[in-house]
Amino acid sequence: MSAIHDRILAPALGASPVPVAIYARVSTFNQIGGRFDSCESQVAICRDYLRKHAGEGWFEAACFTDPAYSGGTLNRPGIQALMRRIMLDEVKIVLIFKLERLLRSTDEWVPLRSFLEKHNCQLVSATEDLSEETPSGRLKNNLLVSVGEYERLNTSAKVRAKLMEQAKRGYWSCGMIPYGYSYDREAQLLSPHPEEAAVVRRIFTEAARLVSLTDIANALSAEGIRTRCRIYKQRDGNRREVGGVRFNSFVLRRMIGNSIYAGQVRMRGERFAGRHEALVSAELWEAANAAANKPVVARRRQLRSPDKHFHLLKGVVHCGCCQRALIPDASGKRGPDGKPYRYYTCCHLHKERTDSACPVRRVSAAGLEAAYIGFLGECCRHPAILASAMEFSRKRSGAQQTSVRAALAGTDRALAELDRHLRNFAEVVTAGGLEVLTEELRNRAIALREEKQQRLVERERLRQDLAACEEKAPDTEVIRHALERFNHVFPTLEQEQQRDFVTLITDRIEIRPAPQPSLRTEGTGRKLSGRGFSLRIKLQVPNLVEGMGERMMVEAPCRGQSNRFLTLETSIVVNNMNAATPVVLLTPDLRLLRIARKSAAPAAKPVPAHLHPMHRALAWSRQLTSEPDVNRAQLARQAGVTSATLTYYLKLLRLAAPIQTFLLNLKTPSDLHIFSLNRMKALAELPVEKQMTEFARLQRRAGQPSLLPACAAADEQAA
Repeated sequence: MSAIHDRILAPALGASPVPVAIYARVSTFNQIGGRFDSCESQVAICRDYLRKHAGEGWFEAACFTDPAYSGGTLNRPGIQALMRRIMLDEVKIVLIFKLERLLRSTDEWVPLRSFLEKHNCQLVSATEDLSEETPSGRLKNNLLVSVGEYERLNTSAKVRAKLMEQAKRGYWSCGMIPYGYSYDREAQLLSPHPEEAAVVRRIFTEAARLVSLTDIANALSAEGIRTRCRIYKQRDGNRREVGGVRFNSFVLRRMIGNSIYAGQVRMRGERFAGRHEALVSAELWEAANAAANKPVVARRRQLRSPDKHFHLLKGVVHCGCCQRALIPDASGKRGPDGKPYRYYTCCHLHKERTDSACPVRRVSAAGLEAAYIGFLGECCRHPAILASAMEFSRKRSGAQQTSVRAALAGTDRALAELDRHLRNFAEVVTAGGLEVLTEELRNRAIALREEKQQRLVERERLRQDLAACEEKAPDTEVIRHALERFNHVFPTLEQEQQRDFVTLITDRIEIRPAPQPSLRTEGTGRKLSGRGFSLRIKLQVPNLVEGMGERMMVEAPCRGQSNRFLTLETSIVVNNMNAATPVVLLTPDLRLLRIARKSAAPAAKPVPAHLHPMHRALAWSRQLTSEPDVNRAQLARQAGVTSATLTYYLKLLRLAAPIQTFLLNLKTPSDLHIFSLNRMKALAELPVEKQMTEFARLQRRAGQPSLLPACAAADEQAA
């Protein structure tokens, strides 16, 4: 009101109006909202000064502030907005409290002064004389800016020196309190948090065991563990609560790289022994950082390209001769069902074409898939096959233990040697200072450090391999029961679930041309018609037993868990897939197992057509209610959708009850298109009355009877 009053009063006094912009700034958050050194107090003093010059036509055109911004640069929102108003010729005088509040940089002062002179704008201070009409006035302003810059740089240097001295003495003194610690202001020390400290130790332990950070974050989120809630003071003086969100790999990687958890204080790239209690040992901290800096990459590709014709063994079947993957391929010819004939083609043949000498070349996909499913199903009926495979696995595991122990001992010796070299570097730097550390020595130290991290990851992998070799194998009867359940459950799964389960329980499938003697039947010795192959299936036994337990799980385990493999070998003969028995298995005891044509291709679970997404939303809601230990993320993985998609479907439950009933009765594709998921999801965000109104409009568009009269009649009857 005062600004408007001054603007009206100026013409009455005969003075032309002069627009004035007030600018204020403070450097730190502690000054925000203060009594004497805040932006508000500076603005109040400037307005008092402006009222004294109201007779000259001065009036307040705008007010700009930059709370908690340094004066070392003009890259501040308030000053940039002020400069834009000056360029539009809307401001003729800039009124400030002191020149140091405008800026504290000699490099920025000259361009700013030229900018003001170019736009015929005057700089005025409420407490200082900033006139540059004389050379002495110009010199005085330059000196004021120089003194302000000296104070800024000198204060910054003293603060850095103080923080460095505190770090050398082991005191943590800057930044937000790390997760896992509490801060005692009286003792000025960090102390372990009673609940969060255990979470931090768990994170470091699992990371050192080569469990991926994403798996660790998902496990913490599934248990309801969230980041710490913190309250921040904003630049406008308000307080905002942040945190309390899910962990992710980025947050965990920053936590693992923080040396505060190892009992150290870091300042300006240097680490010092801290006075606080370490949450993890130095060895565990180094092992976790080695694993986090060198993330474990699965051998199999994580992203799966689109598979138009669905190949069940994609990604797990390999050529035993070329050691290349067999990639899905489809021919131009079509079978009796109208679908193209599917094949698995050796990658070497696919790339080299006629120059490839691969003996496997191309295998019928239907025949190979039928052999895989049929052989696993027949194993439960022939204990001799499982017994021979288990005996082979035990002998191989015993032979591997010796080689793994030797490799582990070699890795330990290499780590000891690397530690000795690194200690020598530290002693040289301690004795002669950083001056003796040349560029060549620095690069050598970095290379040794990276090699040590690689050795730490290698040692942990060898330890896990040794633990897997020493682990007691599951009983043959347990594996037989799992394979028997696999034979019954597998055909009932959907296609994508079938492929996910095969990827989960199968580590590798190798196929080679079978030797000539194995292609003859017992008794007659007559050669079987078709191509003969030797098939080796390497199963992940823990995943098979766990996945085929009481509650079936189609979910990959966390990395870092030991795996025991069971290798099954057989010979197969793949004939014409249109025959009654297109695949014949020859077991190790030369028993013939004929696979019928119906098992040649995995059966997909029929999905009902022309159903509204409301059906799926209700089904998922019932599952979440009946199974309290299943959260949304796990349900989304089971359903083969993303968590966002699951959330979109569940939003339909917010719709009014009459609308839900109407959607459940929709059948035709045209109605499903009009009342689509996206439209209903947006409708669910509205209040119930608004939902009914908008839904009636959609019904008129579809030519359906409106729900509004029915709802009104139901309300009257209830009344």
